[in-house]
Amino acid sequence: EAAYETARVGAAEGSAVGCNWNFAPIVDLTYNWRNTIVQLRAFNDNPDDVIRFAKAFFKGTKTQNMATCMKHFPGDGTEENDQHLIMGINDLSCEEWDKTFGKVYRELIDEGVMTIMAGHIALPAYSRKLRPGIKDEEIRPATLAPELITDLLKGELGFNGMVVTDASHMIGMFGATIPRKEQVPGAIAAGCDMFLFFNDREEDFGYMMEGYRNGTITEERLSDALHRILGIKAALNLHVLQKEGKLM
Repeated sequence: EAAYETARVGAAEGSAVGCNWNFAPIVDLTYNWRNTIVQLRAFNDNPDDVIRFAKAFFKGTKTQNMATCMKHFPGDGTEENDQHLIMGINDLSCEEWDKTFGKVYRELIDEGVMTIMAGHIALPAYSRKLRPGIKDEEIRPATLAPELITDLLKGELGFNGMVVTDASHMIGMFGATIPRKEQVPGAIAAGCDMFLFFNDREEDFGYMMEGYRNGTITEERLSDALHRILGIKAALNLHVLQKEGKLM
């Protein structure tokens, strides 16, 4: 079908220039037509259709040595905030989320998706369920919310792959009152395994190492993140290809 062929062609073109990871497909649900982020990028607003199309997309991606992905957890499309400018908010109840976005993520995780991109999108209902007594001002986007990445995604949904943040330059992540030096390690501490884009390489790496030294990032969390990253590389045989001089 079209989703398979789109992914196959994209994977072939990407592989030809040395890519081994595609940040697609978008599995968000288009419940708000005014949403400018995913309105023209998502499949539609039907969870069963999205699951079917995404599975076909994964098969097309796998025709090349390319890691599969889906985004933007916990789900965009319910409102019209632009995470480039402000934190997104998925305002569904836990029950509504379970039947829609949760169903999509659960089935595609069971399908074996290798990586998931976390969005700068809050899911207040689940934050409150998993962190009873959490204050409104403590509600964070998924990229900084351990209850959403560690507890919900990796725990309840059983995702054992790698989580990457959406772009760190987006104000939806870093426009809050928390300084960047806390948010850089905070994303890893929350359960994200890889950080997308530096602001300043040396500065951001310093922030992360400072977070490791002061205990924001525990030894266990650091080891888990590294093992998940290395696991994806091993699944693609990148270490073997590198040894054979076949990496572009």
